[in-house]
Amino acid sequence: MPAIDVDRAEAVAAAVRGLQIRRESYSDQRFYPPPDDPLESQLAYFVAMVAIDHRTGLWEPFEGVIDGEFYHGADALYRLGRIAYDKGLFTAERLARMTPAEAEALLSIGGRRVWDFNARVLLLRDAGRKALLSGGFERLVPLDSIKRLREALRGLRAYEDPVGKKALLLAKFLDGRGLAEFKDADEADVPVDNHLTRVAYRLGIVDINYDFLESGVEVSLEEDVRLRELVKRAWRLVAELAGAHPFALDDYLWNFGRRVCTRASPGCAACPFRQACKAHSLSRYPPEHAHFLTWYY
Repeated sequence: MPAIDVDRAEAVAAAVRGLQIRRESYSDQRFYPPPDDPLESQLAYFVAMVAIDHRTGLWEPFEGVIDGEFYHGADALYRLGRIAYDKGLFTAERLARMTPAEAEALLSIGGRRVWDFNARVLLLRDAGRKALLSGGFERLVPLDSIKRLREALRGLRAYEDPVGKKALLLAKFLDGRGLAEFKDADEADVPVDNHLTRVAYRLGIVDINYDFLESGVEVSLEEDVRLRELVKRAWRLVAELAGAHPFALDDYLWNFGRRVCTRASPGCAACPFRQACKAHSLSRYPPEHAHFLTWYY
């Protein structure tokens, strides 16, 4: 049975302490709204964009040139979101009644749609409708408690994940931007996605059978939830041992998983964890578990 390996978590935490990781402010205006814009507008943007922030390149890469610059994956998605923001798309009313033309502009590059295009449109329209029913995004989104935020968002289809990947990602954005003042900081956790899961398995902080991972057997939704909850607990332990904020740790790990510990060809020479890494010691680099397809992460 998969379990947390406390010894490896301690070794990884020691490496994390040497990295001096810091929080992001999410201020790059290629991807995020101006910080002085009205709160309602910023909340609409972040709630809606996080709602559709799950795997973009499942069948083929979601990438291309946007305004003369190449973007890939989530960067491409948020760049398109920022352009749509400037066109006034992110209001409860317009999201609830999103037109096909608006959806195409937001979710396609060079005529190529992101995979599960129709599901993402559904999630955006649902978020807009729920915000309208609440009287706006400011009324929908609690900004004083992560626990209350997660509870409030459960009514949105995009935020149904029992592990709370998208809810925690939204909390991370709101906290980093200074839009929220969460009084229950102990409720913070990493938003568990495929990158953090894969890295946890390779480092060995979650002890799991590599033969199973390499078999490519697809797990059920229930098993996927159980495994990601275990991964979340393992990273919480690493954060506590390292004295790091879970949101700061996630900022680092998400980029690390995309650029260093990649699925196909991990760059071990550039890895600060290689001395503590189970996969490196075995010269065996399994992927994350094959998950039941959802829009959870």
